[in-house]
Amino acid sequence: MRSRDVRPNDARDAAAKPARSLLPNSFSHIIMYAMDPSGQNGKPARPSSREIVAATAPTPAHLLPKNGRPLDGVRVVLAPLCGFTDAVFRRICLDRGADLVVTEMISSDGFVRNSRQIRALHYLDMSDGPLALQIFGADPEAMGETAAILSELRPRFIDLNFGCPVRKIVNQNGGSAVLKDLRLLETICRRVVERSRVPVSVKIRSGWDKSTAENVTEIARVIEASGVSMIAIHARTKTQAFKEKADWPLIRTVKEAVSIPVVGNGDVTDAESYRRMVEMTGCDAVMIGRAAIGNPWIFGEVRAAIEGRGFAAPVPRERVTSLLAHVRLNVENDGEPLGLITARRAMAAYLKHVPNAKDVRSRIMTCTRVAELEEVLGEFLSRAGGRGAAGSPDGGAYRGGLSLS
Repeated sequence: MRSRDVRPNDARDAAAKPARSLLPNSFSHIIMYAMDPSGQNGKPARPSSREIVAATAPTPAHLLPKNGRPLDGVRVVLAPLCGFTDAVFRRICLDRGADLVVTEMISSDGFVRNSRQIRALHYLDMSDGPLALQIFGADPEAMGETAAILSELRPRFIDLNFGCPVRKIVNQNGGSAVLKDLRLLETICRRVVERSRVPVSVKIRSGWDKSTAENVTEIARVIEASGVSMIAIHARTKTQAFKEKADWPLIRTVKEAVSIPVVGNGDVTDAESYRRMVEMTGCDAVMIGRAAIGNPWIFGEVRAAIEGRGFAAPVPRERVTSLLAHVRLNVENDGEPLGLITARRAMAAYLKHVPNAKDVRSRIMTCTRVAELEEVLGEFLSRAGGRGAAGSPDGGAYRGGLSLS
C-alpha cells in the first residue's frame, strides 16, 4: 500500500519513550492528539482537512464507472466502521474481494472548520480502489460545503450517514437522529446533491425506534425525491443498536418503494447469509461491516459464491501472518509504537478466529514494537507445532523470524 506524505510520521520518534507513557487502549492516539492539538508533543502539526484534500490526487480514470452508473458491478461493499475502516483496512478488503469500500465518518462541522483531527482523512488515497467518502452532520450548509470540496476527488459516492447510533453523534443531532426530522433530512439531502459533483448515497437505519421504522417507506421516498442515487439500509433501528436480529423484510419494503438502487446491511456473516439476504430482499448489493473485522476473507468467500467457485477458508497460520501484515502497514504509516496501538482491536479480531489463542491475544495487546509482536506470534505458532494447529502443510513448526516478505 502506498503511504502518503501529507502528514509527518511523528510517532516514529516516539520509540525512545517508555511504554508506560502510552495510554492502554485503542483510542490513546486520539486522546494524545486532543491533549496536544498543535502537534504530537510539540512537533509540527498535522495538515488540516483542506490541506489533505489539496494534496490528494482524484480518483484515476480507470477506477471511475464506465457508464455513469456508480453501483454497476458492485455486489459486496465494506461498510463504514468507526475505528476500523481506515486506509489500511480498506485496502486489505479491496484486495480480498470487496467491490466498494466506505471511509469512516467525516465530520462536516470539523471539515468546514478545517480541523486537523479528522481521522477518516488520514492517508487518503483515491487510487486504492472504488471508494465512497462518508460525511455526517446536522447543518445543511456545512454538509453541502463538505460535499462540494470532497467531491472534487471524484469518489464513487459522497455518502451521508443517517444511521450512526453512537450517543456522541446523535447528541449533536447527527447520524440516526436525523431520521426523527424528515424536513431536516430532506434539506440536507437536497443541499448535498446540489453541491456535489458526484452521485450522492445515503446510509440509514430502519428508523430511530420501532415507531419510526414503520415510516421507513416514507423516509426512503423522501431521500429518493431529494435526488439521492442510492440508499443503504441497516435493518435495525437506532434503539436496537446491534441487538436483536436484523429485520430483512424492511429492506424489501424499501426496495419496493423506490426506483434507485438499495443496498442491504445487517447480519450477513458468510456467503450463505449473503445469498439469503439477496433472495429475501431483492437488494442490489450487500454491505458487510462487523463480520469483516479480523476476517477480510469474507469478501473473497462471497465473491467465490457469486462466481460459482469453491472457496478455501484461511488456515490459522494465514490469519496470523495476515495480522502481522496489517500491523506492518499501520506502522508504515504511523511508526512505532502508534501503529501497533491503533491496530490493537483489529489484532484481537484476527485471532478471534484462531483456536487456542486466548493467551496470545492478551500478550499482543502490550506489544509496542513489530519485532516484539513477531516474537509473540512466532512463539504461539511454535507451541502449535506438530499438532498442525497453525494449519500449514509443514505442521506450523516455527523457526524464527516470522515474516511475509
